[in-house]
Amino acid sequence: MEILILDSFVTFSAISDTLGMVGNALSVILGLGAVIFFHELGHFAVAKWCDVHVERFSIGIGPIIWSRQKGETEYALSALPFGGYVKMLGQDDMDPNQMTSDEIAENERSYSAKKVWQRMAIISAGVIMNVITGFLFFATAYWFGVVQTVPMVGYVVTGGPAWNVGIRPGDMIESIDGAEIRTFSEINQAVVLSSGSIRIEGTHADGSELNEVIQPKMGDVVRLIGLGPAGTSTLSPETESSDGFTLPGFPSQKASEPFLPGDRVVAVNGEPVEYLHEISYLTAKYAAEDITYTVERAPPGAANAEGDAKSSETKSGEKVEITVPPQRRKSMGLVMAIGKVTAIAKGSLAEKAGLKLDDQIKAVNGLEVSKELDPLMLPNYFAEHAGEVVTITVARQREGDSSETLNLEVTPNDEPGWASPMASLTDPLAIPAIGAGFHIQPWIAKIETGSAAEKSGKFKANQKISMVVLEQPDPKNPVADRVEATEYKIQLDDRKAEEMAKLPVNWAYVHAQIQQLPTRQVRVHVAKSPDGEGSFAHLFKTLDPVDDWYITQRGIDGWGSLTNLRVAQSLGDAAALGFRDTKGSTISIYLTLRSLFQGNLSPKALSGPVGIVNLGYKVADHGMSRLLVFLGFLSINLAVLNFLPIPILDGGHMVFLIWEAVARKKPSPKVINLAHGVGLIFIITLFVFVLYLDIFVNGFGAG
Repeated sequence: MEILILDSFVTFSAISDTLGMVGNALSVILGLGAVIFFHELGHFAVAKWCDVHVERFSIGIGPIIWSRQKGETEYALSALPFGGYVKMLGQDDMDPNQMTSDEIAENERSYSAKKVWQRMAIISAGVIMNVITGFLFFATAYWFGVVQTVPMVGYVVTGGPAWNVGIRPGDMIESIDGAEIRTFSEINQAVVLSSGSIRIEGTHADGSELNEVIQPKMGDVVRLIGLGPAGTSTLSPETESSDGFTLPGFPSQKASEPFLPGDRVVAVNGEPVEYLHEISYLTAKYAAEDITYTVERAPPGAANAEGDAKSSETKSGEKVEITVPPQRRKSMGLVMAIGKVTAIAKGSLAEKAGLKLDDQIKAVNGLEVSKELDPLMLPNYFAEHAGEVVTITVARQREGDSSETLNLEVTPNDEPGWASPMASLTDPLAIPAIGAGFHIQPWIAKIETGSAAEKSGKFKANQKISMVVLEQPDPKNPVADRVEATEYKIQLDDRKAEEMAKLPVNWAYVHAQIQQLPTRQVRVHVAKSPDGEGSFAHLFKTLDPVDDWYITQRGIDGWGSLTNLRVAQSLGDAAALGFRDTKGSTISIYLTLRSLFQGNLSPKALSGPVGIVNLGYKVADHGMSRLLVFLGFLSINLAVLNFLPIPILDGGHMVFLIWEAVARKKPSPKVINLAHGVGLIFIITLFVFVLYLDIFVNGFGAG
C-alpha cells in the first residue's frame, strides 16, 4: 500500500481578485484534491500497466467514508484529507511482511512478484506525475497571467545587513549569488535558503551599480537582511469608500477633498513621484508644511486593480490637487536617556567622521543630549543643519572600565528623519542625514516643564519604564486603527527580544507607535526602583502637542503593491516559464532541507496540513493564477519530499529496491519491519509537530 501523507511541506507566506468565501474554499479543496489524485493516479496507472492487482485506490487516509467497487479495485474516499494511497497485492506499508512473503510472491499479479525495474517504475510514478502536474500548473498560470511583486526595495530596516552596506529604497535587486531575481519573493527565498554570505547585484535608485556582499542575520525563524517591497503611488481601486484611505486621528481626515479609489499621486508639492517610498520621503521632508498631492484620477473602470508597476499606462483622467495640513507630534513630556550608537552604514558621513559602534552621543553642537536636546529629535536636528559643520561629542569605551570623550565633526546632508517606519522594538533609530543609528533607553532623564508627565506628579528622573500600553478610549466601541487589539502592549523589559536581536529595546519604537495610533490613551508602567520605591502605572488620557516638531505621515492608507503581470506570449513561452518554476521550486525545497539541517532555518517555518489549507485559502483570494502557482509549488513539494529516503515514503521504497537490485536479493523481513517501524514513528512525530506549529505557534497557519 503506497501512502502519500500531506504533512511536512515547507511553505512560506511569500506566496500570498476575489472569489467569495465559498468559492475560495471550494477552489482550495479541489486543488489539493487534484494534487493528491494525480500523485496516486501515477502509481495506479503504472501498476495497471505492469499488471499488478490493485485492491484499493483511495483519496484521503484513515476510515473509509465512501467506496465503490469497480472490477477488482475498490475506489474510496477516506476521512482524513491529508493524503491518499494505492493498495496493491504484495505491497502494504501497514503490513511490511507482504513485501517478503514467498506465498504472495507466487501470485504473478502481486507487486512483489514483479521485476525490480517494474516496481521502481510503480514507486516513482507518483513523484513523476507530481512533477508533470506541477509543471502544468505553473505553465497554465503563466498562460493566464501571473501577478508578480517587482524586486524593488521599498524600505530598509535600520542597522540591518542591507542597510549597513548602503542599500536604500528605490534600489532594484537583479541577482543574488549570480542567480537572476525576477520577483521580490525570490529575494526573500534566496536569503532564507542561503548559507554564509551572499552577493547582491542590481542598480541603485540613482542609476549607479549595486554590488555588495552581505552576511544575513538569523531572525526568530529565518535568515534576514532587512528589506521590504516597494509600493505604488496608486490607491487601491478595491476600497469601496474614501474613508478607507484615511486613518483616524491623522491630518488626512482634514484634507481639502477626499482621496478616491484608484487615485494615483503624481507629485508632492510639485515634485514628481512614482513610488510610495518617494511619497514617504517628501512627506517627511515637508513635515512642517501643508502638503499638496497632485492626483491623477482615473476614469471609472480604468484603475489597475493589481497596483501594476505599469499603472502609469492606464487611461489618465482629470488631475486634482488635494492639500493636507501638518500635525504636531504628541508627547507625554518624558525625555529619555540616550543609549549607544548601534548602526553605521558603510561609506556614510558618520563613518567618515570617525563615529564608531558603541559610541554614546553626549552632546551635539554643545547641546547636552537628553537634557537640552531630546534624543528623539536628533534625526531632525542633523537634517536641519545640512551643509553645516556639526560637532558631535561622544563617549567612547576603552579597554577595561576607562572611557574617553571625543569631539567629531560631520557635515550632514538634508535626508529627513523619521521617513521610514521602525519595524521592531529593537531596531535602531536612524539619523539618515549622516548614515547612523542609535538606541534610546527606557530610563527617564528629564521631565519637561509644564508637561502632562510633570502635572501628574508621579514621574522623576532615573525611573525605568517597563511597559507601555496603548488603549482604546472606549473598548466597546473601538476606533478602527492599525492595531486590532484594544490594548496594544509594548514590553520594555523583553529580554527574549533583546537576546534574539542582540540589541536592547529602543524607546524610539514606543514613540513611533504613539504617533501611529494618535487616538489611543497611553498607560505607562514604571518598574520598581533599585532604592525600593514601588512600581506604578499612570494613564495619559491626552498628550501634549510639541511645538515645531511634526509627524512625518499624513495618515493616507491603502496604497497598492508594486507588481507587474507576467503573461506567456505563446505555448512555448508558457512551457519555458513552467519549466523554470518547476526547476526553481525543486532546488528551493532541497535548499530548504539543507538550511534546516544547518540551523539556518528554524523548524517554526514549517507548515502542516492546517497551515497549507489556510495558506491556500489566502492565495485563492488573489485569483486563480496565484492558486495555480501555489498548487504547482505544492506538487513539487510532494514530489521532492515523498522521494526522500524515509521508510514508508516513496523514497524509502526506492532504497529497498536499489538494495535488491545490487544485492540480487530482497532485504530480510526483520530489516524491512524495523525500517518501516522507524519510518512510521518519524512520520507520526513529524505530523504531530507540524500540527502543533499550525495550531499553537502559527495560529492555525495564519503565520
